[in-house]
Amino acid sequence: MTPGYAVCVATLALVLVAAEGRATDGSWECDRWRTAFATMKEEPLTIEAGARTFALRARVAATSQQQAAGFQCATSAEIRDTLILFDFDSEIQTQFHMQNVRAALDIAFVKADGRIFAILRMEPSPTALYGPLGPFRWAIEARAGFFESRGIRQGTARLLVGAR
Repeated sequence: MTPGYAVCVATLALVLVAAEGRATDGSWECDRWRTAFATMKEEPLTIEAGARTFALRARVAATSQQQAAGFQCATSAEIRDTLILFDFDSEIQTQFHMQNVRAALDIAFVKADGRIFAILRMEPSPTALYGPLGPFRWAIEARAGFFESRGIRQGTARLLVGAR
């Protein structure tokens, strides 16, 4: 074996060990999720619940990378202070996970007509999946208790899409 070849093999071994360490502790994933979270644009969001109208601000997860990121690796303050609107362009049926999320979240599922038809509580878990019974156009993630504290209830509240 030539000295140059030995250096290449040793360097490759060190890179693989470093990559293995990062994969094990999840930091490389958090870097990716944090970057995607940072690229979400903040936009106005309006929810109507009975006689009350809530003018809010939300980060919009419009790309598949942003949608995969959601609140993964977010700080406690970001979870407390941020709403995320997942915009899927058309009605889909999918599920959400809480693998790298620090705190419980509420998630509201919204039909294409703006009707909030399901609100679920999601707990941090490496394996649990959360989704409504039926397709949805948008989903809104918020800290646990957010919707209840404002009287926003499934079946009676609406996302006013044109108001965004």
